Formats: sequence, structure tokens, C-alpha cells
Amino acid sequence: MGVEFDRAEIKRRCEEYFSIYDITRERTREMCEAKTIHTNFVASNCEDIAIGLGFDRYNIDVAWIIGELHDFGRFGQIVVTQTFRDSGKWNHAHLGASLLFKHGLIDDLIPNWDEVCEEDKLVIEKAVYHHSDFHLPDDLTERERVFCKLIQEADQIDIFRTVVENGWETIYGHTKEEILASDFTDEIVQVFYRHELADYSKRATYADYHLAHIALCFGMRSQASRRRVVEQGYLGQMMDIEFTKPEVEDKFQGIKAEVNQYLGC
Repeated sequence: MGVEFDRAEIKRRCEEYFSIYDITRERTREMCEAKTIHTNFVASNCEDIAIGLGFDRYNIDVAWIIGELHDFGRFGQIVVTQTFRDSGKWNHAHLGASLLFKHGLIDDLIPNWDEVCEEDKLVIEKAVYHHSDFHLPDDLTERERVFCKLIQEADQIDIFRTVVENGWETIYGHTKEEILASDFTDEIVQVFYRHELADYSKRATYADYHLAHIALCFGMRSQASRRRVVEQGYLGQMMDIEFTKPEVEDKFQGIKAEVNQYLGC
């Protein structure tokens, strides 16, 4: 089914695009480098989840390609705003989809893009466009929804790694000590115990930012995704901390128990 993709060539072309941002300096460059590494891990997560779901070779490739393309809008956002946070005109997913599909960058990245059927061109475009949406739109086809959910889970899984490997200050903009000295707001905790993803705009404290990332585990609907989270171990490292105030630490112990039960640890 479908065309054959030259993954090595696609990866080479994507990395050539990412290399443009080697001109940036200091924190901006570090953030761009972190996002390049993130892209590679997300593409790998996409492949692993697709295999776990029993996809054939073509659909595994489609999943991997979506992973490679999903964060193209991040780089311009980082250079201009020096943050990973979407706000106002900056929606990195929508910006990336615009660069790729409206402005034709996709033709330079996928050698045989013109051979891809129109249905799957839309699948890939919508997966990139909606990958950071809090709620997916109702008008997606079944196939579009499958790949949109897949990239969301693959992306969320790697957030655990980025927090651990890149450090709290790089990811959150605050030190670990500041976060561990703060408290969770009741609204974010209530959302957590409903096994819902936190609306990032509702975060009010430093601790809320960390809890909102931990709660991403509840977006892992497939067994393949949950298994990958446990095997990688990064979420466990994110929770291997102790808050300064005893009453906050008590809350966090309950939070950890809830996560472990959900993941089957």
C-alpha cells in the first residue's frame, strides 16, 4: 500500500533545514539543538507506537514522517521569542503546518511527495497542524484521528525525556529549587485526578508546570504508548523528587501513586 519513502534522504533533508539554526547563539541555540534531538526521539516513538498498533510498513513510515515534521514551526518561534510557549500569534504547530504545506517546504523534504495520495497528504498535514491541540476537532476522518492521536502521544512521551536531559531551568525557565519550594493549585490537582490533560493556560505556580507535564501520561491511551513511557524511565526520574513543604510532599506522594497505578507499575 502507498509509496515507498526514502527515510535516509528525508532525514538528511530535515537535518539540513535544522542546521540553518546553527547560526544562533547561547540559550537560543541550545533550545534549537534540544528541539532537533526531540524531533528524532519523537519520530522513533511514532515508529514504535505504530509497530505496537500492528501497522504495516507504509503506515509505520507515515507515522515516522509525521514525527520528523511535527515541530518545524518551533525553530522560528524559538529564535523570535526564546521560549517553547505558544501564545498570541505563536502557535508552533499551525506555523509548522503553514511552512510545510501552504508554502511548499514539504516538496523539498519528501523526495516523492507528489506520489503520495491526497488522502494521506491531508492525514500528514492535519497531524502536524493539530499535534499540540488541547482537543482534536470533531470533523477528522477516522484515519486522520488515528495519526493525530499517535503523534500527540509520541510527542508527549518525549517531553518526559526533555525535562530530564535538558534540565528544569531550560524547559520551565525556573530553577528546580524554585519549583520544589512552590505548591500545586487545587484546579490543576483536580484535573490531574480526573486523568485529564491540564490546560497550560491554567497553570499558576512553578509546581503546576511540573505537574502538568507529569499528567501527560494520561494522554497515553494505547498500551504501546504506556509501555514505552515505563521502559524509557524518564517519567519515573521526573517524579523522583521531594518538595520542600511537607504538606506539598504529601500531595506529591499521592500524585506518584496515581501515575504508577495508571501505567501499571
